[in-house]
Amino acid sequence: MRVYADLHVHIGFSNGRYIKIPSSKELTIENILKVSREEKGLDVIGIVDLLCDDVISEVQSLIDCGRILLKDNNLYYENILIIPAAEIELRYNSNDFHCLIFFESIDKLINFKKQSKRYFNQLKFSCPVFKGNIEDFEKIAKDFELFVVPAHAFTPYKGFYSAAFAIEEVFRILEIHTIELGLSADSYLVKDLFDTQSRTLLSNSDAHSLKNIAREFNEIEIPNFSAEGLLKSLKENRVVANYGINPRLGKYHKSYCKNCNFSFNIKENQPTCPFCGKDNIVLGVEDRISMLKKSEMDSQKPPYFYTFPFELVEEFGDKTRKKIIEVFKTEVNFVKALYDDQSYEKLKYFVGDSIFEKLKRYIKGHYSIKFGAGGYFGKIRFK
Repeated sequence: MRVYADLHVHIGFSNGRYIKIPSSKELTIENILKVSREEKGLDVIGIVDLLCDDVISEVQSLIDCGRILLKDNNLYYENILIIPAAEIELRYNSNDFHCLIFFESIDKLINFKKQSKRYFNQLKFSCPVFKGNIEDFEKIAKDFELFVVPAHAFTPYKGFYSAAFAIEEVFRILEIHTIELGLSADSYLVKDLFDTQSRTLLSNSDAHSLKNIAREFNEIEIPNFSAEGLLKSLKENRVVANYGINPRLGKYHKSYCKNCNFSFNIKENQPTCPFCGKDNIVLGVEDRISMLKKSEMDSQKPPYFYTFPFELVEEFGDKTRKKIIEVFKTEVNFVKALYDDQSYEKLKYFVGDSIFEKLKRYIKGHYSIKFGAGGYFGKIRFK
């Protein structure tokens, strides 16, 4: 069966207190699950704060009262499969980076949770920090059979490649099957990298708000509707398609000078701003990728379809978004319709000529982009 999955969504508020700062009180477990099903159209969601004390306690309460179903060691909310997960912080050579860890069952999560205070600091908040070194973590990950994925791997802040140049440089024992791209990269940008040749690539939202859930998601072929089945598919490279925002819109796509606020591509072996000459630079994802080891062969990756980021498209506000969702029921349905000729042609009967023409130009790539850089998203313009 094929499913639509966003495997990186944060809890903002749980058991009456903030888990993720900054975030919203609206970003609760139940709201996330409800929005993911009713507005977004997802089948699978990875909640990445389940090592937090309050979050796992609230999940247990929701199981006890019947709002979350525990069946065969899997968690379900109506027709959504919940993947138990956590985002954690590791350190390599004095550089911090984030990884996602996934669990095949809720029992395995609970078993690991019982030991987690030995290994992590800040367990009351999102993204607990591992106490030991990489070698310590690899041993624990092997012992507990953790499925480890470098998170938003190419971004300059807490991304894996901000700390190292290759997977094998850091992980000597642990097998890494999957890499999360992050919002400033897509599979086309990284297809010739050595590290991506045999690994599954994920496009996830890293949502810190309800509206951003499913801004990036994955279409995955799975053998059965379970956490174990989904992780098996990631190991076997069975992602059918990735869906995400155009990486040029991502907050860290271009390099950025914090001194003069200009964005640019750095010149080889000259990591200074071409405008002011200072070296106070946030290295962009595009430039970071250019520095990484290349393969002699390009791997064949699944197609990467660009989603429609309403808030980043000029003249497309929340009113238009609501109108489109009323027609297509969910955002996943809308994105799929953009790339289906039959559904696409029907769009003009529902949204009007003006909006349809802009959607048509978007699909054909007939627009300009103000690049994202330095922590600021880009913008799509039709003029």
